[in-house]
Amino acid sequence: MTLSEQEAALLVALQRGIPICERPFEVLAKEQGLAEDDVLAFIRQRLTDGDARRFGAVFDARRLGYRSALCAMRVPTGELSRIAAVVGAEPGVTHCYERKPTLQPERPCPNLWFTLAAPAPIFNQTLDALRAACAPVAIDELPAVQRFKIDVVFDLRTRNRDERVEPRNKTDLNARLVESVNERQQAIVRLMQGNIPLAGRLFEAPATQLGLSEAELIEQLKSWQERGVLRRIALLLRHREIGFTANGMCCWEVPAEQIQEAGRRVAAFPEVTHCYERPPTDYFPFRLYAMVHTPSAEKTRALYERITRDAGLVPGELLLSSMEFKKTSMQFF
Repeated sequence: MTLSEQEAALLVALQRGIPICERPFEVLAKEQGLAEDDVLAFIRQRLTDGDARRFGAVFDARRLGYRSALCAMRVPTGELSRIAAVVGAEPGVTHCYERKPTLQPERPCPNLWFTLAAPAPIFNQTLDALRAACAPVAIDELPAVQRFKIDVVFDLRTRNRDERVEPRNKTDLNARLVESVNERQQAIVRLMQGNIPLAGRLFEAPATQLGLSEAELIEQLKSWQERGVLRRIALLLRHREIGFTANGMCCWEVPAEQIQEAGRRVAAFPEVTHCYERPPTDYFPFRLYAMVHTPSAEKTRALYERITRDAGLVPGELLLSSMEFKKTSMQFF
């Protein structure tokens, strides 16, 4: 995808999220020196071309009472496709990748990685059912202990250098409050988490469908955004289609007493899109995880080495995604 400087700036703004008001695209258009119709046409083209997955709301799963975790498996090569299909059939699995170590290829690393989310009361039940379906191949649960960074924003103007991200401070996940969501609010989430029909008055048609006034829907969305339930309403891109083809999971072994400072240092790199502390396992001793995307495996490895060096970390492992089995958005309620 080739864009002008103005179009690239608009693409970044759309990923960061639109203002929640009666005519959000008009407000955004004025900020970008464009007309409202130009912005709407640009979004429609990205969706038509397949550069974007959807235009809709991004909610915080934990605030809505969901629990999620990264899971890892060591699957025999001949069983990989079958097990990946079993894992991918679970609706709560949103991402599923084959990943391979690049620094020490013979290291006994997990080769199938996936994220699982489910309502907190039934998360363990869901994971146990998946474990039974995949037996005898074991599933290791690697939940986030601390989250240092999240929220991806792709900038095509810096594609050959990095993937730009909205800055976020570290958040202690255990301190976050779960929102009480009634049936009407659940209906709002169900509708807004999909592709929202594009129109100048974006919230008018969804409000009518929900039996609300436009003002009531806007007020609810604003309230959720202020409390962190709604992260943003934005354009979500397909990173591979726009040139960020190399997906790398960076892992470092960091002593527990040093994890906060190390996590902050790694999260400060603009190329890092996600950064977490996760529990180490007997065979995979890494505690600090970060995700990066670049146009090539070579650039990803060079980036990993630079982050390791500049953050003062001991080299760990870089796992490159070699196969994408599933990538979808979470569906709540």
